[in-house]
Amino acid sequence: MIHLKDRAIIEISGADRKKFLQGLITNDVEKTSATNLIYAVMLNAPGRFLYDFFIFDDGEKLVLDCLAARRDEIFQKLNFYKLRSQVVIKKNDELKVISNENGQGFLDPRNPKLGHRLYGNATCDSLTTYHFNRISLKIPESENDLTYDKSFILEFGFDDLNAIDYNKGCYVGQELTARTHYRGEIRKKIFHVVIPAQAGIQNNALGASNKTSWIPAYAGMTRNAIEKNSEIYCEGKSVGIILSSIFHKNELHALALVKDSQDIDLQKLDLSGHKISVIS
Repeated sequence: MIHLKDRAIIEISGADRKKFLQGLITNDVEKTSATNLIYAVMLNAPGRFLYDFFIFDDGEKLVLDCLAARRDEIFQKLNFYKLRSQVVIKKNDELKVISNENGQGFLDPRNPKLGHRLYGNATCDSLTTYHFNRISLKIPESENDLTYDKSFILEFGFDDLNAIDYNKGCYVGQELTARTHYRGEIRKKIFHVVIPAQAGIQNNALGASNKTSWIPAYAGMTRNAIEKNSEIYCEGKSVGIILSSIFHKNELHALALVKDSQDIDLQKLDLSGHKISVIS
């Protein structure tokens, strides 16, 4: 089991809790229950990424599992939208977020290969294992990969992460998301890439090179690591960016967002002159 220390909890209780949240998120809050966890995104009015979180309903309140670095801001944003809704919004510092593969908890709605998410007080293995698995499965998450107030979630494959319900009612940012989905105008794709050690990338600040070390993008990169949003080139032309990355067995594994075009040869991608290998 892995304690996801970069996650935190917000709780929403009150008679209007589902109605209140329904108008703010991309997924259908009515799908939540004490046995079903959903993944959803909160957008700004033009339809760009703000926050993502997991949600379940324990019978008395909705529990939101969000990025710890943005919890205070999410808390303030929810209170801004509260108006006259009969809801109580509070933080819970006692409940911890745990990823595990033993079948306990909620099956991760984005991909069953990520195992289950459990909410309790246990603290266990390294956070790095979770993020290496996530990157290997090409699953972007929060501001580790997306850019606040800028990223368009369909370019990051959120359609494939069960994060959007196109049959639910209106929510903030719905128009652009729905229009792009139905017109099929997505022009970028997520890839799992590897940058070999000989590219001069080191993880001196993160321990021995044969270990796995997680580099959270929102916290900044260590010396000689790859910066989030570093540009990827193909035959001299900028075609994409590096997202979150993690050292594993002396290689840098990363998610990459690359233009989806027949003119781009994925075998010829490079980062600062160093070849990038596309894994999947």
